[in-house]
Amino acid sequence: MKQEQLNAIKERVAKATSGPWLVEESRYEGRFNAASADENYDLPACLMGIEDAEFVTHAREDVPALVAEVERLSEELTQSNIERMSLVVDKAYEKSQKNEYIKTINLVNEENRRLREALKFYANNSNYLIEWSDKCDEYMSSVADNDGGEIARQALGGEAHE
Repeated sequence: MKQEQLNAIKERVAKATSGPWLVEESRYEGRFNAASADENYDLPACLMGIEDAEFVTHAREDVPALVAEVERLSEELTQSNIERMSLVVDKAYEKSQKNEYIKTINLVNEENRRLREALKFYANNSNYLIEWSDKCDEYMSSVADNDGGEIARQALGGEAHE
């Protein structure tokens, strides 16, 4: 039910004769009137069957009760939707935080891999061996000396100097 429909019903309820209403027998056999319980005010005569008269007279209490229930349920639903959206936002935030955490872990793991490779190079004793070159008739610089720290700078994220 849309709010405008609910508002129209509430307006009709507010304008109607106050209740409760009663069913009274009419002077016509098998016909009944809806009447106000207030002795000073009678509803306009309306001849109808007993079932219809019961329905009409109870409408004065039933309609306000139904309107109140619709409003209560509507508020409950609104609150439930707010809570559900709050949970969705919280979950999205948690997922976002988790994704950022995973990205950070991946970056740290990649940095660790690069640093380990550099450490392996500098920890390898064969990279410090100086060899005699018969061709040049002198000792050649070691691989580590020729590197000049380039592998370390690359592992640390700096630029290599060629």
